[in-house]
Amino acid sequence: MLKGLKIFFFFLILGFAIPASAGNPTAYLNFASFSTPTGKCFFETYLSVVGNSLKFVKSGKDKYVAKAHVTISFKQGDSLVSSANFNVVSPEVSDSSNKPNFIDVHRFWLPKGNYTLVFTLDDPNDASHKTITMKQAVYSGYRSDTVVISDPEFLSSFSQSNNLGPYNKCGYTMIPYVFQHYPQSVNKLCFYCEIYNTIKFIPREKFKIVYSIQSDESLSLDQSSNFTSSAEQDADTVVPFMAQVPIGNLPTGSYNLLVSVIDMNNHVMAKRRYSFTKDNPGVKSTHIPPGFAVYMSNRDTLEESIRCLAPISKNNEQGYVMSDSLNWVPMPELKRWFYYFWQSRDSLHPLEAWQKYLGDVIKVNNTFNMPNLKGYRTDRGRIYLQYGPPNIRDVEKMNPVTYPHEIWEYYKLPDGEIDTKFVFYSTAVETNNYVLLHSTATGEIHNPQWQSALYSTVGSGLPSNLDNEKVQDQLGEDVNDEFDNPH
Repeated sequence: MLKGLKIFFFFLILGFAIPASAGNPTAYLNFASFSTPTGKCFFETYLSVVGNSLKFVKSGKDKYVAKAHVTISFKQGDSLVSSANFNVVSPEVSDSSNKPNFIDVHRFWLPKGNYTLVFTLDDPNDASHKTITMKQAVYSGYRSDTVVISDPEFLSSFSQSNNLGPYNKCGYTMIPYVFQHYPQSVNKLCFYCEIYNTIKFIPREKFKIVYSIQSDESLSLDQSSNFTSSAEQDADTVVPFMAQVPIGNLPTGSYNLLVSVIDMNNHVMAKRRYSFTKDNPGVKSTHIPPGFAVYMSNRDTLEESIRCLAPISKNNEQGYVMSDSLNWVPMPELKRWFYYFWQSRDSLHPLEAWQKYLGDVIKVNNTFNMPNLKGYRTDRGRIYLQYGPPNIRDVEKMNPVTYPHEIWEYYKLPDGEIDTKFVFYSTAVETNNYVLLHSTATGEIHNPQWQSALYSTVGSGLPSNLDNEKVQDQLGEDVNDEFDNPH
């Protein structure tokens, strides 16, 4: 018999399943291998049958029930080592449109070795008798010459019980959680595993079981925020272990549950990694994908990456992007802010969205840079980054009676506004400093006297009255036509 099980409850500061079929009928199968103190091996299967994939029939007055016929076999080559042929019956329901999922646990005593698990499923109440078959290579048993951590059994619930049966181990009734995925509605992760052979390598001593939840495909912004906890245990042939971890504040993502056995000298004796995913759209991620790391390699690089977001930032984001110095903000906070910025724009592909924008920043810096002003901080750079490249860009640098100017036309802006124009001009021929003089876009500068401002050049021979809204110079140049029909 296994000794009594200790249960540990810990809390996060941060806030296997195999589908049997993609069609009908449908079930999900998970499994785990365990060993007894005497060295015998047993293999458990955890099955969740999808109620909506089966036909519910009357079982009595105003009651309906479904049935799944299941066969589970273990083979070595052509030899059948163990099998079970059984029906799994759903709970009775009063409404045949309400079809709950239902579960089954089976235990098989298997000698240590490699097997092919063959699983079949059909619906006896369905006249088509469509049978679903799945095969999976599995292994039963564990090494005896080292400390080993067993497969996990993820649980949806557990309770103390002295009953006997496949749902019971170590004085507890354990209801399996078959899936690798935890939806937003599931707020805790419960798991059970066993540690083998510690008595051989840590005799008469205690050891620690250390476990943590870490991101599978991303890099922690703050390593101290990773969830880690531990529990002391006495060495024994078999040490059962169960823990419950609240995951209600865990952001959406892929994760690993890491379990390690560590002696009192902090030597790692064994470790296992169990993967799962969490869906929690209401919680911001505290991790960033590794691809972002190159843009956060040092403070100067990160601050510049943040400042160049000014053209596309919202009012509540201006505090960071318009600051000349961000030394007052800790690096972890800057990293989180920068990642959240892009995650809020494209939750599925934030890195790709940033890299595309960065390409545009490099382009405007090369085109509009000034000795003391980055291209993205110029008016032309800001308009380009905010609205994209213009459909038409009309450049007038050599007109003798107007300041150098450009007229940009957009057929359609990202917000849907159509046929908008922007007029930029420079009062110094030798510089690249063109400022926005006039635009027809909503929210941009609207200057009815923009034409007069363009003609207010020394020696133009034109009046400098900026109240004039339409001007035609003595040489016959017509900026009205240029504005109406840029080319």
